[in-house]
Amino acid sequence: MSSPQKKTVQLLNRTHKQAYRMLVVDDDDRVCRLFLRVADKLSMEATAVTNPRDVIEADSSLRPDLIMLDLSMPGLDGVEVLRGLASARCQASICLVSGARLDVLDSARALGRELGLRMGGSLHKPLDVSGIISFLSGQHVGGGGADPSAEDLEQALEKGHVRPFYQPKVCLSSGETVGVEVLARWEDPEMGFISPEVFVSLAEDSGLIWALTSHIMQRAFEEIATLELGPKQLDIALNLSPLILTDLGYPDLVERWATAHGIAPQRVILEITENEAMRDRSRYLDIMVRFRLKGFRLSADDFGTGFSSLVHLYTLPFEEIKIDKSFVADLNNKTGAEVIVKAIVDLGHGLNHSVIAEGVEDSSTAQTLAQLGCDLAQGYHFCRPQGIEGLRVHLGCSTAALGNKCQFAGGTIRKAKCSGEDHGPSL
Repeated sequence: MSSPQKKTVQLLNRTHKQAYRMLVVDDDDRVCRLFLRVADKLSMEATAVTNPRDVIEADSSLRPDLIMLDLSMPGLDGVEVLRGLASARCQASICLVSGARLDVLDSARALGRELGLRMGGSLHKPLDVSGIISFLSGQHVGGGGADPSAEDLEQALEKGHVRPFYQPKVCLSSGETVGVEVLARWEDPEMGFISPEVFVSLAEDSGLIWALTSHIMQRAFEEIATLELGPKQLDIALNLSPLILTDLGYPDLVERWATAHGIAPQRVILEITENEAMRDRSRYLDIMVRFRLKGFRLSADDFGTGFSSLVHLYTLPFEEIKIDKSFVADLNNKTGAEVIVKAIVDLGHGLNHSVIAEGVEDSSTAQTLAQLGCDLAQGYHFCRPQGIEGLRVHLGCSTAALGNKCQFAGGTIRKAKCSGEDHGPSL
């Protein structure tokens, strides 16, 4: 590795017809060239920057979809770069590359999320071509590269390009599908798949969050009402942005939307994430209590992260706690994650709340959650989010009338069949 004093800035480009763009930030030329070679194989547009002080300028001019960032660089380390990217409001997904200990990488990723950055996975050095190909294949979402505007989103809503997808929620004690979470997905004819992390933030910043929520909620009620499931009915979980929870009449509006399609409020679970937008506590509490009086159920979403607090859980009429996927992902790798998940499960049950875990990716995680007493779970292990027809097939092909079960065999949960229609992360 050359000394930082002698290192000159090098920009190495590979241009392709596809618009997906990757920025590689590493002071080692060999690593940069390795990534660029792999990018050629994957038909990605790639640029490598060897001086970390040029990252902010490169991000601004290139607007990459993905940044591969070396965490340990001379002169300016990866943490300082993350801080700068956050200040510059970087919209790219950021993945860390380093030979540092895995717990250091995990902590750096957590820091990035706290700074408001879109943190992806991480690659541990030494690197090889096959490992990079495998990693980037999972990160590369075709058709990306364009930055949607508020006008783009407004038109997409009008044309129906933003639609609800559904991820099944599974009872861990019986294996039965008991509900779905409704997730917004935007597939644009010109820009391709737009990440929910991008367009939800855009909706909140532009004031379109009201229109987005109305569109997704009403369409979900309409579509789910068409499912013929016999005497049992699916619960319907919907995310509500805290920015919406300022209108004292909003509970009445949601009630009208639900009942117009024959959806009883008791079937609807509203997932609420506490954040800094909830400054008017009395107004917020007013709305939450009115939702409960109408029969809607409330879930404390992303519990254990960000602004979530015990006061939030204690003072508001929740019936469910949703364990953040960051703890679930580390459940079988970190003792600390298991301790936290167990504590949340015990806390929820002590308050007479049900507890659900999101982001379950494999059978061992599902089994551990079941052993810890978690009630419900969702994630790619059971089924990816999918459109209404995919959900209909998923429910119909596995059981008659909602008996869709991920069978327990020898103490292990087997994955249910799923159409696998989704190609984006959960929101």
